[in-house]
Amino acid sequence: MRRVWATVVSLWMVLAIVAVLAWTRQPPAAVPSRPVATALLVRGKNGTTQRVVVVGAATSAAPHATTQASPPAP
Repeated sequence: MRRVWATVVSLWMVLAIVAVLAWTRQPPAAVPSRPVATALLVRGKNGTTQRVVVVGAATSAAPHATTQASPPAP
């Protein structure tokens, strides 16, 4: 019977140690997403160049995965 109690106590001690380690682990730091303004130069007809300012979270560099390479720019 002592072996059974020793097994139960050791199991609870292991679970307690894992719980303490999980509780004290700091959560990963979240990256604050601020709107970023990006200036683009757009070439129009007759060789005119216009500057366009795009503001929004969609222009920030968000990590993403691609399955294939993008075609080269003309």
